[in-house]
Amino acid sequence: MKTGRGILGILLFVTTGVTGCGVACPAVGYITTITVTVEGDATAVDEVQLCSDQGCSQRLPAEEPAVPIQTVAPEPSATVSPPRVPHAAFFSSRKDANTWEFSVSQSGNPTRVTVRALASDRTVLAEQQNDLVWTKADGYSPCSGPTTTPPITLKLPSSILR
Repeated sequence: MKTGRGILGILLFVTTGVTGCGVACPAVGYITTITVTVEGDATAVDEVQLCSDQGCSQRLPAEEPAVPIQTVAPEPSATVSPPRVPHAAFFSSRKDANTWEFSVSQSGNPTRVTVRALASDRTVLAEQQNDLVWTKADGYSPCSGPTTTPPITLKLPSSILR
């Protein structure tokens, strides 16, 4: 007497064989950064700029001062615009006197960049090109994820006048 277990076993095998034992990768956002350390007296440096064939960096917008929340609804005819976020290949922020961090945009990781130290009058104090080598932060994961590149060191000439 047949109970149908053979057909069920075949369907289970075919279904498992078709879908496989694939890995479901989560849709998680991550930020890829490039760190630039200025070597030397950075007191004359107002900004460090990072450029690639995708464009140059922009400073992150300054944080707005806290504004009390309004409890009154806007007029029905009023339109509320979303905040404007500038488009740039990289966004920079100064971490300390000699360190800048650049967030890489979603357009991909560059393989070659130019780094510039700029004075407040936009004079170039130092400039160099760097080739970047990217590696996955978790080399064993089959999913895409954050990548890293070694920090860049930009050496300032000792003749910079303040």
